[in-house]
Amino acid sequence: MKVTNDSGCNIRKSTLRSLKDKELPKIFFSLVDYRNNYFLSSDPKDIIHFYEGFESRDELIEWMKERPKGSCEIKEVEGKKDIIVIIPTADFEGEYAKRCREEIFKGLHIIFVVSGKGNNYFNYAHNCNVGINKAMEYNPKWVVLSNDDMYRVDDVSRLRESLSSINYLETDVVFVEPSYYYHCYKTKIGNPTLIRTIFYYLYNRHSRKRIELERQNKKKFNIKYYMTGFNFPYMLFVTEKYRLTNIGDFIIFSGNSIKKNNFYLYDENYINGTEDLDLSLYLKISNSRVNTIRFKIGSSFGGTIGSRASNRSLRELLNLVYFNLKWEKFLNEIKH
Repeated sequence: MKVTNDSGCNIRKSTLRSLKDKELPKIFFSLVDYRNNYFLSSDPKDIIHFYEGFESRDELIEWMKERPKGSCEIKEVEGKKDIIVIIPTADFEGEYAKRCREEIFKGLHIIFVVSGKGNNYFNYAHNCNVGINKAMEYNPKWVVLSNDDMYRVDDVSRLRESLSSINYLETDVVFVEPSYYYHCYKTKIGNPTLIRTIFYYLYNRHSRKRIELERQNKKKFNIKYYMTGFNFPYMLFVTEKYRLTNIGDFIIFSGNSIKKNNFYLYDENYINGTEDLDLSLYLKISNSRVNTIRFKIGSSFGGTIGSRASNRSLRELLNLVYFNLKWEKFLNEIKH
């Protein structure tokens, strides 16, 4: 197994930074930095304070757009390049990445996009796009996008055999067999129900804080629409206005479809959440040519999130705000 390095990932600087880092005094922090520290805090009170610092939805989304995308490094594991696997990861030497290259996808060419631990500006969508751009240098038939915290169910030979039976020139995206709530699962978009509020208030204190945060900011951020799966009891949490299949943490694109999208798939304004649903919606409304194969792979929940997982739902509120904006634009378009 040969591993190569490529440090060509771009780092986007905030538009609020007017000086190079080396020219800044150590005490300098931009407004973007200041807010990001509150956003990433382990204290839920700090995250709530983060949202209180914005006057409107537009101001919050502008911060999302200005937030840097973080640094990353590409590490490649050599293999057959007709199918290339892209895996964003925090630690190339960690348990999850090791399992991917030595067990789950062994024999395929793998591109790890390594963000490193403690990367305060990590952006999953950006790292996915970086990996996609790198993969397309090899002109593959198929590009697999996978989280690192997966586990093997079917052997990789089944993946290869299944894809060989599909014409990659006539297919845009390939779904595998659905996981419970992690990939290729049915999702509906609609208005929240009272059942959702009651359930989360009873569930745990983190959920209650999320519901309260939504209530306080519903008008300011214009939050109307929510999304959930069809699994019980989540199916009762929103009314159904629209349904689609969410690609989640594992999906396969044809190289041809990536070229059609100019190598840009994921919306990098999202911050580590909802970018998969956003892309899923785009695939549906753009009438992408979809195929399905009988291949199973297992998913862990939040394996790479670490100690910040307990406040994850509070942070994801901003992604819901941004998705609502894009969803409203979609509804206006179909009305006309």
